[in-house]
Amino acid sequence: MQKHTLTVVTALVGLGFVGACGGSKSTAPSNIVYTATLAGANEKPNATTSNGTGTFTGTLDPNANTFSWTLNFSGLTSNDNAAHIHGPADINTATGVIVNFAAPTGGTGSLTVGGTSGTASGTISLAGAVNSSSTISGDSLRKLLDAGLTYVNVHTANNPAGEIRGQLHRQ
Repeated sequence: MQKHTLTVVTALVGLGFVGACGGSKSTAPSNIVYTATLAGANEKPNATTSNGTGTFTGTLDPNANTFSWTLNFSGLTSNDNAAHIHGPADINTATGVIVNFAAPTGGTGSLTVGGTSGTASGTISLAGAVNSSSTISGDSLRKLLDAGLTYVNVHTANNPAGEIRGQLHRQ
């Protein structure tokens, strides 16, 4: 009986030590991923008849305070000339640019222009303003992303207001 009691006490002391030390779990925040599927039917206020499609993945790194993205699109009706994150806007609203993929404020980016398919990628710091008019801070962008009030769209010669669009959703 004493041997059993000693074993139980030793196990409890060990669990208490692991709990006090935090175990092996990291306390650093995890990356947050946002995605969108782009289509002409998603354009607002008027859907387009484009067969174009696209996918967007954005990653917010809270440790580095950065937001990185990758956009792929194809099947557009004419050559692309711009792509952005817009907000604040729900799924039925069109609004202004927050992040310009070709020349992002506070970071670097690239956008394939002049084709019916292409890519965009980049990274911005969320430590300051994230748009050229300095009206949206990194913290505000993060809140809009979390609230589902941002979207990505690709603009073309045939559809200058946007040919394909996708609302961003936190995963």
